[in-house]
Amino acid sequence: MDSGLRVLGNVELKGGFLCLFANSAARAEKGTALIRRALGDLVRTPLTEIRTMQQMMAERPAKDGRTPSSKMPPQLAEQVVHEYLDQHYRETLDQPVQILGGKTPRQAVKTQTGRQKVAEWLKYLENQTARQPDRDHPMAVYSFEWMWTELGVHDLRR
Repeated sequence: MDSGLRVLGNVELKGGFLCLFANSAARAEKGTALIRRALGDLVRTPLTEIRTMQQMMAERPAKDGRTPSSKMPPQLAEQVVHEYLDQHYRETLDQPVQILGGKTPRQAVKTQTGRQKVAEWLKYLENQTARQPDRDHPMAVYSFEWMWTELGVHDLRR
């Protein structure tokens, strides 16, 4: 920095991702450790990408000022989205859900009426993800199969 402070890298929020950019593996490790200490459980295991100087040069803005798209590889995007959804829904199984009468899904499945409501709720979740316009989007291919099994209502799946 102009003030003489050392900079380990740059941090940006891009969509739902916190991105740390550093010019060496050592700086990336140190920056990651600082972020983990500051944010704790708010961030997950980092995904690391190493690019060569040639790759970085190719990503420089064109003379017309436009920047090439910096899309995440589809397999990586799917992994990240699915891991997030798994964590989110695992937590949801133990939280009150309004459509289930304010009961948690685990509580609701203890009665026949509750089992039916849980099955309808799961079907609703599946239908919402099926409406994703882009069939290749990571959310469009997310499987709720594990939730049906874990809640013991797989027999109600149609």
